[in-house]
Amino acid sequence: MKSSVRETVSRLAARIAAALRERRIRRWAVAVAAGVFVLSWVSVIAATQFPGVFLRRQAGEVEAGRIAERDIVVDRDFVYVDEMATRLKQEARAALVPPVFTLNEGVSAEALARFDAFAGLVTRLLREGVSSERIYLKVQVDFPGRFHQQDVRLLTGRADAGLVLDGSRQLLEAALAAGIINLKAHRQEIQNAGSIELWRIRDNRVQTEEVPVDRLAGADDVPAAWQGRALELARDDGERRVMLAVLDAFAAENAFYDAENTGMHRTRARGEVEPVTERLVRGQVLVRRGDVISESTALRVKALGEFARTVNVNQIVGSALLLACSLVLAAWLLSPGILGLTLDRGQVVLLAAMSVLLVAAGALLARLTPLPTWLPLSIALPVGTAAMVAALLVSGQAAVTVTLATSLALVLLAGLPSTAFLFAVFSGAAGAATAIRAERRIDLVKAGLQLSVIDALIAATAGLLANIEASRFLPLLAWGAANGFLCGILTLGFLPIVEHLLNAPTRFRLMELSDLNAPIFRRMLSRAPGTYTHSIAVANLAESACEAIGANALLARVSAYYHDIGKIEQAEYFIENQRSQNKHDELKPSLSVAVIKSHVRIGIEKAQALNLPQAIVDVIAQHHGRGLITYFYHRAVSQEREPSVSRDDYSYPGVRPRSREAAVLMLADAVEAASRVLKRPTEARLERFVQEAVDAKLASGELGDSGLTLRDLETIRRSFVRVLEGQYHARIEYPRVGRTRGGVQA
Repeated sequence: MKSSVRETVSRLAARIAAALRERRIRRWAVAVAAGVFVLSWVSVIAATQFPGVFLRRQAGEVEAGRIAERDIVVDRDFVYVDEMATRLKQEARAALVPPVFTLNEGVSAEALARFDAFAGLVTRLLREGVSSERIYLKVQVDFPGRFHQQDVRLLTGRADAGLVLDGSRQLLEAALAAGIINLKAHRQEIQNAGSIELWRIRDNRVQTEEVPVDRLAGADDVPAAWQGRALELARDDGERRVMLAVLDAFAAENAFYDAENTGMHRTRARGEVEPVTERLVRGQVLVRRGDVISESTALRVKALGEFARTVNVNQIVGSALLLACSLVLAAWLLSPGILGLTLDRGQVVLLAAMSVLLVAAGALLARLTPLPTWLPLSIALPVGTAAMVAALLVSGQAAVTVTLATSLALVLLAGLPSTAFLFAVFSGAAGAATAIRAERRIDLVKAGLQLSVIDALIAATAGLLANIEASRFLPLLAWGAANGFLCGILTLGFLPIVEHLLNAPTRFRLMELSDLNAPIFRRMLSRAPGTYTHSIAVANLAESACEAIGANALLARVSAYYHDIGKIEQAEYFIENQRSQNKHDELKPSLSVAVIKSHVRIGIEKAQALNLPQAIVDVIAQHHGRGLITYFYHRAVSQEREPSVSRDDYSYPGVRPRSREAAVLMLADAVEAASRVLKRPTEARLERFVQEAVDAKLASGELGDSGLTLRDLETIRRSFVRVLEGQYHARIEYPRVGRTRGGVQA
């Protein structure tokens, strides 16, 4: 009862400690993420929003007509509004707006009333039989100066004078309805627009009609504009002449220029005109030293200087949002559930530092070095180096994630061209793929050569998509090839430094640590030969099993070499090193178990003294987990003859395996140690034996935090059986053959 309560309390305490540790890790990770965001955002804003004071001073010195004292070069992409060209475009657009003329129906009615009075007078006089000369005089009295005598004589001499007057009224109505304007006063304005907009107000509603210039009738010459219509209505030339004379006499200007509405329309048209802009690209030379500064150049320089004093709020906010999205995406892709492993602080700091350094380097490059427009910004940065280092020290997926997040930041620095993003992403992914296969450090040079070819192809693809000139194609390929090769060289020189700082278990470091001629192994071989043999056997089992389940086989092998280095100083207390006498026969079980448990603590201390990677130290600390030391526990129970002996006192005080490699090593250690007592180890016995050992560890809960699945355990079991079969395979008993010469037996 006491032991169960103690176990419950210890488990609860462990969970609380784990929760607190997880909370601290989250706070620390948030702090790192915030630092990455702030530094990257500051780099981007500094490179894109604040050009130098030197340019602002230059803008103040530039005047049209002066000799340029120095070259003036655009330091960043900039779009400015050409005020003069915009103003000319607005005026041209306003001139095309038809002027508004409003039709005055009162003027039209008055003109028709005068005609009706004229027609009534002529009709009455003709009915009374008055002569043409007398009628003319009467007309002159009522309508002085409107008609010539011959036109009145022509009208009154016709038998169908009434019909002629009706046709004349119809023509006058049509002319007045179409509108008669003062063409002289607005001729140029109407000619520029090509038409007018005629407004009619009827029933308190405005009706508009666009009238082309060829259909307009001027107040100074209405008959000329309506000759065609008169010809259609008249039956002969005499009637046509009378109609035109009547039109000339009574037609009046009835459509008047509406300055207010015309101005409103033209103001609206000016506002609809898009400003005339010109794009100045980074590296563009506005004027050379010694050249005469033209007016357009002076305007460009001054516009750029004015822009230097402004801040694009939209771009600042957009940059912050894009960087935040990139950071969230990277954090999600690097989470344990997606990445498949939990990053330690050193790895997180490494990835964060490389990302910030790449963005900062890109900012300096974009700010200080004007690259040609055909050259992507990312091709001048060692994106491949960052990806290769991340792939070797963390994982390939982490490398691609960092490359993707960094590429999005570089897009902001490059002014949003797709080629910069394209080269950065694919170059980083290719760098990770070539580096992750490297077995020796010299292979990084080969990886650099491979990356140079790939980068050249990526650069060629980017160039084709950007439609660069043919003369720029070969230099672009050369830049791509140089970038790939230099990334490999930089990785070769940079990796040992990072390995030392992070004490990372890279493949190269593990290969160096696997040298069995190292002093620690020579000491183990001389003082604890059984432990040495056991460690090599465990390494074979663990490596084979990790290869089968896709875990880090090299890490498992090297960890197996070092997992029992804590036994070296007290080798005689461990069964594999004992020749005849068992020292534990003279000790109490409690003292014996203390000696056995101490080898884990001593092993951790030795591993730290040897500066072994933390991954190997963790495996040493976890390879026994919290397992019960069964032999001494049962011995203590039998000697004390009381069930009150605590299981915790006879269990390892370590940590259960938290990685697949540590769990595999625990199983390999247990299987190899127990397999030494097997008699006649047939295949069936080996399978049963391994199955029981794996089931025992699974039932005890030691594998709960390792991430191993039941399928993995079955694969591990088959791997162990296969290796053990190779160790215990049957041999042929060869006959002893003696030599007769010299009495030496072979």
